[in-house]
Amino acid sequence: MKFGKIEHFIVLGGSLITLYFLKYLKKNKIKFDYFTNKRQLDDILINSKSLLENLKLNSINYNISKDINDDSKIKKIITKNSMAIGFGQPWPIKTTLLKRFKGKIVDFMGIPLPQYRGGAHYSWMILNDNRDGGCFLQNINNNTLQSISDSGYFYMDYKYVYPKSLKIPKDYFKYSIVKELFFLKKFLNKIKSKNNFFTLKKFNENNSILFPRLISSKNSFIDWSNSADEIVRFINAFSEPYPGAISFFGKKKIFLKNAKLIKKNNFHSYTAGLIVNKIGNSIIIAAKKGIISIKDIKNEKNENLIKKIKVGSRLNTMNKYVLKSKIHPKF
Repeated sequence: MKFGKIEHFIVLGGSLITLYFLKYLKKNKIKFDYFTNKRQLDDILINSKSLLENLKLNSINYNISKDINDDSKIKKIITKNSMAIGFGQPWPIKTTLLKRFKGKIVDFMGIPLPQYRGGAHYSWMILNDNRDGGCFLQNINNNTLQSISDSGYFYMDYKYVYPKSLKIPKDYFKYSIVKELFFLKKFLNKIKSKNNFFTLKKFNENNSILFPRLISSKNSFIDWSNSADEIVRFINAFSEPYPGAISFFGKKKIFLKNAKLIKKNNFHSYTAGLIVNKIGNSIIIAAKKGIISIKDIKNEKNENLIKKIKVGSRLNTMNKYVLKSKIHPKF
């Protein structure tokens, strides 16, 4: 595929890398128009501000579109020198709009495709102790539907490995953003070159893995019957920038973040959730086959509970919450 001369980018969707890409386009005076929707504008980024707040802070113009296929503005701005790039765009791109772009529309994915398709990529990677990172630019066709399916082909890829020092999603976001922006700059440089020809390559679908999206308030209830190591990964998977993994102290809902496995042993599963010690600003919790340290426990009012939780008490999650947490939302 030869894209030809590109003078105008149409950016679709919304995420941390979308913000950084838009900032780069603006800084380098590359013409662009940005389309997103309300849900993505409300997403909280790693600086604890929403995408909308970050766009305003950086004076980046945006368009809210319920359905990009019926959007009157996008139909007016597409030219022969326009190219669209999607970042988790919430709309399926229909045939009529695809024809307008004449193949000059791509989809960015910051995951090691064909694995980790779906949603909540970093949380699933932490749960699975996976360190494979990757960036891909796919073509978009009638099969492309975010979190469900894609075209099965890609133009460019870049693979890397996450350091073992990364523990929570915020760490993965910070590390990935550097790699992703490097990859996108490389793509832009190739687009500018005279030989901007891209070969479409096919994914090996035998290696495909899809995990569903996660909502912290519904999917993050801790199952204390799991091993200490699994509980640590679970708590960390829902740590910053997310509210934390959920359990109960008495009848009160609590949110746990930043867990660490401090010792492996042969503790019975009946010990799970027991507060066995307090060291400094951390509580020490027993679990199946290990001991866990937690630095951050808060209630629904965001009040720190470390001082209020006493040694000998127990954290617990009723089975009805654990079972519901394994039902995943549809988008």
